[in-house]
Amino acid sequence: MRNPLEERITRLEKNLRFYRFGFAGLLIIAAGFITMSFNNKNTAPDVIQAKAFQVVDDKGNVLVEMNKEDGNGQISTFTPTKKRLVSMFTTDDGAGGINTFGNDGQVLFKVTNTKDGGGYMALFNSGKQEVAELGVTNTESGYLKINDRNGNKQVWMTYTQDGGGYLSLSKGTQEMIRFSTPDAGGRIGIYNGSNTRIAFLGAQDTKEGNLTIWNSTGTRTGGLP
Repeated sequence: MRNPLEERITRLEKNLRFYRFGFAGLLIIAAGFITMSFNNKNTAPDVIQAKAFQVVDDKGNVLVEMNKEDGNGQISTFTPTKKRLVSMFTTDDGAGGINTFGNDGQVLFKVTNTKDGGGYMALFNSGKQEVAELGVTNTESGYLKINDRNGNKQVWMTYTQDGGGYLSLSKGTQEMIRFSTPDAGGRIGIYNGSNTRIAFLGAQDTKEGNLTIWNSTGTRTGGLP
């Protein structure tokens, strides 16, 4: 028959084994959680959807806005005083457009499309007048126009009907000098303020050289040959 001391020691040994197994189990579970925490990296969502996004400064002023305008997407940037600086939008023809603005809110630079579907760029002065324009014609050729401060054409560069180059210098709405390169050869025409040609130098349709002078009413006064 076992004495009470032996029974007490036996119970202590059993309890010790139990605690030892429990502690080992806790260590295993803790190690599992630690391992999983290192393996689970934060991943960004594939898509974020919203009807509008805004970037604001510390005072809540909107600096960047992305939203819907006239059924299409648009992005605009602003100053802290709510003045628009840049706008990316969709034109009425369904093409993309970019406008930049001055500190007075007026357009300074514009990129969009022409009515015939080609590209178009323009610069504006502080008086809201277009002073430079670059784009695509209805025949898929390029053109360049330089205007005076009132928006009147001064320089026009594009193409001839034969596919050559064309350059004109104007005063107001009147072209004064015209340079062209048709199939026959280079040509220069000079006009007076009444839109009457007074001088011509260049290749005739026969590809022979020609110099012709006219008076202010258009009457020929000399020439070679």
